[in-house]
Amino acid sequence: MDINNLKIFRKLRFLFVYPLLLWAFWTAHTTESQMRIGIVLVSLGEWIRLWANGYVGHRKVAVSAAGEDKIGHLITAGPYSYVRNPLYLGSILIGAGVCVVLGNLWAGLFGLVVFVWIYDRKIQEEEGRIRLEWAQEYSRYCAAVPRWIPTWRRYSDRFGEWRWQGIVASKEWKTLIWAVVILLGLYLREEIIQEREWMAADNWVRQLLAITAIIALVSCDLLCEKKKA
Repeated sequence: MDINNLKIFRKLRFLFVYPLLLWAFWTAHTTESQMRIGIVLVSLGEWIRLWANGYVGHRKVAVSAAGEDKIGHLITAGPYSYVRNPLYLGSILIGAGVCVVLGNLWAGLFGLVVFVWIYDRKIQEEEGRIRLEWAQEYSRYCAAVPRWIPTWRRYSDRFGEWRWQGIVASKEWKTLIWAVVILLGLYLREEIIQEREWMAADNWVRQLLAITAIIALVSCDLLCEKKKA
């Protein structure tokens, strides 16, 4: 796949995400049970992503002397011993959790189908690149470990070690920050717009804490980006 087409593909992916989120946010109807289930799914998805990025976040794709992509190591430990694409699985769980909180069934189903389609195409491109570097090893790995649905049996030939450097290098903290911000924003939407309880006597403290947390998290993200710029 041409690298320029891949970059355009990624941009189109995010051009799809933002309008969908705005539409779903506008039409959302959230209940307390939906909020609880959504938080569980988002937390599970983010935990999987943190686990996976600890293994691969600091292992960037190198470039060979011929100018071709070169995979440094085939990571098969941690979550990769149960499923081949834990990062994408975690992202889908986060998206599913947000959709549950939104309470918009059609938006959720549409978003899930599109995201699986997008990620599946991206996975095929990545797998083709990995096979060029680890043909036999990767074929054995693919035969034992599923692409999407985790297996309960760990892959026997495991390689890799979890490190904090992976979290820092992958900027996974950004995903964590914005997942929390979105959930807090949906909570405030339920309280203020849906229930019309802006700073009510019984929950003004929770609303104030939510607003403060959103401001603090977004400020932290912006400051970290500014320091690295």
